[in-house]
Amino acid sequence: MARIIPPSAWCCLVLASAACASQGQQALQPRARDYALTVEVQNQNYSSTTIYAYRDGFRDRLGSVEAADTKTFAFRWPTYSVRFLINFLARGCVITESLSVDPGDDLLLVIRVLDDEGANRSLCR
Repeated sequence: MARIIPPSAWCCLVLASAACASQGQQALQPRARDYALTVEVQNQNYSSTTIYAYRDGFRDRLGSVEAADTKTFAFRWPTYSVRFLINFLARGCVITESLSVDPGDDLLLVIRVLDDEGANRSLCR
């Protein structure tokens, strides 16, 4: 014979499950404190670019790099991985693959001549 769980007991079970699930997800959430990173951007492309640190639709503008120029940007970032959104002026954007980072890392981003061929204007919005 099936046992029926009264609504009050079911509610307590759901609340207990939700509490356990939220504790398990804390490890997946970004850390509460941001930490400093630097990225040197070497723009070997013929177009000027604007560089953003990118995560889940969130963009943090780092700055612009003229064609055939190099600049270094310091920024604060809350997670263990970072992607960069590269906006080629009037040509569209590309997003790099995810990169694992640790506090104090110095990164190098090289923008090659052919990198703007796959640029997509919808990514820039």
